[in-house]
Formats: sequence, C-alpha cells, structure tokens
Amino acid sequence: MTPIAPPVLITGLVFEAAPAPADGGDYEPAVGTSREEKEILAALEDKAAAKTASDYQHIVWAYGILWALFAAYGLFLWRRSARLRADVDALRQELGRSGPAGAGA
Repeated sequence: MTPIAPPVLITGLVFEAAPAPADGGDYEPAVGTSREEKEILAALEDKAAAKTASDYQHIVWAYGILWALFAAYGLFLWRRSARLRADVDALRQELGRSGPAGAGA
C-alpha cells in the first residue's frame, strides 16, 4: 500500500503529469489559438515591453508630481502649524492679561 499525499487525501483528486511531447517540428495550437495569433501576440508584447523599459519619461513625471504634491502638503501643514501656534500664543497672552480666573469677579 502506498501512502496518499495530503492534497489527494483531502480532495480525492489525482493529478498525473503527462509526458512532454517530442518536438518533431509539428505544432499543436492551444484551444482556439493559432500559431500566427501567438506570434503576433508575442511580437506586440515584446514591443510594449521594449517601450516601457526604454521610455522612463512618464515615470519621472509621475515621481515629480508626487514629490511636488508632498512638498506642497508639507508647506501647507507648516504654515497651518505656524498660524495655530500664533493663535495659542495670543490666547495665552489674553489669559495672562486678564489675571487669575475669578480675580475680577
């Protein structure tokens, strides 16, 4: 008796690897795909891959825009914190001028 592998035991499915066909120059197309279609698709994929690999201008622009947005947001937060700090200082001065709470009442 041979031990059963866990995937086979759980699913009950048995998979057998088919032997690789000898390449005698005969081409058996995939279902619904001819050799010409596969060659055209491979050529288009190669052309797109070459364009993407050689044309980095869009990547540079994307990073530039992201860094510009990041810098603008950082500048906005810095200016906002300066305004809030000024408001808090003004409130502290106002509280300091009015004296201790309840002293004037």
